[in-house]
Amino acid sequence: MRKEVIELLKVVFKIAFRNFLMRFKSVFVLIFGIGVPSMLLVGGLSLNDSIGRWTKRSLAENFGCADAYVENRRNNIFFKIPLDQQIVDILRKHQKILSVLPVSESIAQIEYGGKILDCLVIATSPEELSYFVEEKIELVSNNILLSKELAQIMNIRENDFVALDMGRGQKQFKVVKISTDGFLNFRGENLQYAGTVFINRDDFQGVGGFPTKIYMRLEGSIEEHKATTDWISEELKVKAVAMKFQLLNSPANRTLGYLTIAFSSFSVIASFILVYVFAQSFVEERSTTMVTLRILGMKTGHLSAILIYEGLIYFLIAGLCGGIMGTFLGDFLLRRLRTISGTLMSEFYIGFSDLTLYVSPLTVFTGILGGLVIPLIIFILKIRTITHHPPVEMLRTESHVRTQRWKRKISGGSMIVLSMVMILIYPKFWLFFFLIAALGGVVVFPTTFLSLGMGIFLVSFIYFPLTQSATVWDILQRGASFFIGSWFLFLSLISPLRKIFSRWMKKGSVSTFIALSYVERNRKNTFIIASMFSLIVFMMTLVLVVPYNMEKFVLEKMKTGLFGYDLMVIYNPLKLVLSKGEPDLSKDLQNPSKIYVAQFNDDLIAFVDDNFLKDAVVSIETNKRWREQLLEPGTIVVGDFEGARSLQITGKVKSPFGFGETENMTFRVVDTFDMRQLMVPVKYVASINSIPEKVRLIPVIISRVDPANVMQVKDFYRKRFDFPIYIKEELNRVFSGIDLLIQTGVTLLYFGLISGFSGIAFYSLRNVIVRKRMSGTLRAIGMSGKSLSAAFILENLIVASMGIITGIFAGYLESKDVSNFIFSIFGSGQFSVPIWELAGLILAIYMIISLVVTLPVLVIRTSPVEALRAPD
Repeated sequence: MRKEVIELLKVVFKIAFRNFLMRFKSVFVLIFGIGVPSMLLVGGLSLNDSIGRWTKRSLAENFGCADAYVENRRNNIFFKIPLDQQIVDILRKHQKILSVLPVSESIAQIEYGGKILDCLVIATSPEELSYFVEEKIELVSNNILLSKELAQIMNIRENDFVALDMGRGQKQFKVVKISTDGFLNFRGENLQYAGTVFINRDDFQGVGGFPTKIYMRLEGSIEEHKATTDWISEELKVKAVAMKFQLLNSPANRTLGYLTIAFSSFSVIASFILVYVFAQSFVEERSTTMVTLRILGMKTGHLSAILIYEGLIYFLIAGLCGGIMGTFLGDFLLRRLRTISGTLMSEFYIGFSDLTLYVSPLTVFTGILGGLVIPLIIFILKIRTITHHPPVEMLRTESHVRTQRWKRKISGGSMIVLSMVMILIYPKFWLFFFLIAALGGVVVFPTTFLSLGMGIFLVSFIYFPLTQSATVWDILQRGASFFIGSWFLFLSLISPLRKIFSRWMKKGSVSTFIALSYVERNRKNTFIIASMFSLIVFMMTLVLVVPYNMEKFVLEKMKTGLFGYDLMVIYNPLKLVLSKGEPDLSKDLQNPSKIYVAQFNDDLIAFVDDNFLKDAVVSIETNKRWREQLLEPGTIVVGDFEGARSLQITGKVKSPFGFGETENMTFRVVDTFDMRQLMVPVKYVASINSIPEKVRLIPVIISRVDPANVMQVKDFYRKRFDFPIYIKEELNRVFSGIDLLIQTGVTLLYFGLISGFSGIAFYSLRNVIVRKRMSGTLRAIGMSGKSLSAAFILENLIVASMGIITGIFAGYLESKDVSNFIFSIFGSGQFSVPIWELAGLILAIYMIISLVVTLPVLVIRTSPVEALRAPD
């Protein structure tokens, strides 16, 4: 018995492998399309692997013996409260804590060789530091220890002198040591700093006493650290954080990979559609052989096994190829990540600069398996459905069609009934369930008029814009409505188009008539193939059009800079902790204005000077009376896009960061403005003549500056530990990063097009082979080879065009809907389409489609006699 089973398996594998080799052309086309899910999964997961490995390497290179820290719960970036000595003593005696390091911390600026960079300053005693890192450290006053990565960025060597500013002016220090790996190369708990400067506690000039933080080396594994810090936090009423545990288990470390996979889901769906097309064709090509084998006595299970094993060979090869290509995709995404992070951050940013590609064997296995699970399920279900029919029924095509028709009607009716019930249960998602009911209605009653009517109804939602209370679900439901409605519209046009061509048909348009006839006759295949293109083109249109409109909107709003100014300097709030302060004015500033920012009734208020009231460019103002009225003390302009206006307003003015005292004030309202149109988060505007005396306001300078002097001005304020922002430079940086993100997103969608190209090539190749006898008949009655080839090519181009046009139309509607929704939030904006970018994309798609549908026609050419001998 066992020997018979082995022999049977050999026969099954032999048949499957022979069929695989005989259909190498189809196999070659399919491998590219079916391997896309595995490629995208491996590429996305490799990002997680690379970031995870980088994180683990950072634990040794940047954390060393520091496992956790403790600080006061009320600490923030600007204000530090020292910890009691009692807490330090308790931590020293705790059995799970091996050693502690009391420190005081501050953000500082380090300057050397013309470079200025923000860094972390840790002040402690050399004895405590030596014991904590288990290394002898000499750190006397006016000497510093510099982390290795910070020294490399600034090109600093031992015995060099550097300037350090902790908020109270620069002070010179001598670099006595540059660290190696470990805690002395610390970059912050989230690796957010370029590096750290260790100084003697006597040289500390930051905010707070000593210590404001305690670093700890803990006993046990990293997973056990969380329990220890939870106990400390609960018992001592402090903030205790297990740094290494938090960094390793941060969801952000895996977000990039999962986001990539999520965005790639549309390409994966396109690939699944290709699998369905392949399974359908696979079974149809072998229907006669299957019936013959069943009549000869082969069991259903053995017949299914032959087909499944053959398909399994296709899928495994496609999965392996996809896995290999996924590693190259991962490398591409990693390089893009480094470029985007470097573009969006400062010129000295090192966050992901040392990130290298790492792909674990588990990722390759998971990616290949994950990419093949659903395709295999689709394939196996299709095989089992067909092979379990009796041989006689498999030969009776009409009976099978009638059975399928009744099944479709039952399925469509079930969709309608279930959707109606779900609408009553979940009215919030009524549109989504209505779409399912509409699909069910078209399945039950597949008429052109119903399809056209449904399409017009669903597309008409564009005339009912989203309200400002709309949610993400509302946007997604309307997007699905536009997509499905577009399909209803264009499918209903196939029959009228064919009739028009049949009436106007001339001698040269026979190819067109034949192509349209096959498209109309095979609506199911037309929809399946075209849906791959429509889904991807729909997403591509969204990715191109919506960001284009947002960039254009922001550029229009900021074309005159910030109220006609192109430079903004924010006074460092750290300087306001102890007293009020005023920023210095650089000699290179042109017509500078000063603004003082505070908080009034939980919203921002700006006290502007006379220069601002005289020179500021306010694009939305209808008259300038408010400028003169604000000069009177106690007057205010209120931002209120609802148009409400009261005669006066009373509230409490305080520092945005809680420094200093507060003051109750009453203002007389002289005018209102629409906050949404100014692109600044300020609700109230008053003159400096109304400024409160006791509140520590944050000074801000806005000015024009000659582009040639921008770097000088920025260096001038960086040396004073302030924050200069050149508006045009920052906008260019942001837009460059957005453009890179768009390019990356479009690239991921290109892989979906690979499935589409594979599908249309497979469909074209199959039609040429299956219709050999029909082709011979047409050639025999006088149709030229060129006209016949043109009919095949035109048919496939029409199928692809259906998907492309539907995708563009639906994408246009959804892009307009989303853009107008965003414009309504800001109160203005004009929708437009990047015609040239979109046209270039579509032209490239058509060029590739034309190539892939032409090749099968040119490769497989037979004479009319040979074609007529071909079996049906």
